[in-house]
Amino acid sequence: MKKFFKSIFTAALMNLSIVGSANATTVFYTAESISGSDWRYQYTIDNNTLTQNIDQFTIYFDRTLFTNLAVQSSPLNWDSLVIQLDNEIPADGYFDSLSLIEGIAPGSLLSGFSVIFTYLGSNTPGSQLFDIVDASFNIIDSGVSTESIPSPVPEPKAYILLLTGFGLIYFTILKRRRNSR
Repeated sequence: MKKFFKSIFTAALMNLSIVGSANATTVFYTAESISGSDWRYQYTIDNNTLTQNIDQFTIYFDRTLFTNLAVQSSPLNWDSLVIQLDNEIPADGYFDSLSLIEGIAPGSLLSGFSVIFTYLGSNTPGSQLFDIVDASFNIIDSGVSTESIPSPVPEPKAYILLLTGFGLIYFTILKRRRNSR
């Protein structure tokens, strides 16, 4: 009976680890309007749980929604390029970036990737498919990019309270110094 429960427990743990590794990488994006139908994607790659460095990734642009792709920026020691969309084949375009040195270590993230493009859709550009590729060009992870959540901006009242608190502490210290003389 113990072996039976042990085998069920082991199988459950294996299933959890498989499910847990399905989303090993997160590609965060922000979409920013430049002017008219020209936009910019800014990306941050988060190596959440892969056990190896991320040395290369590819982000795909749907040929029905995007055109005029151009790399705007890449971090130092990363070689990035875009392949334009081709409606004749038909083929989606993509942004590909390759690390020239060490990649993104497990548990680390890297930002500074930026692509400008013309958006053919009617709303704000959204999520995209991506692949994480190893040194042998094997896909080791795939997913859909996630919109970055902007950090909250504190209300002005919070600053006033904070400054008031610092002011009270300062005047209390001054009062104590004067009384000790």
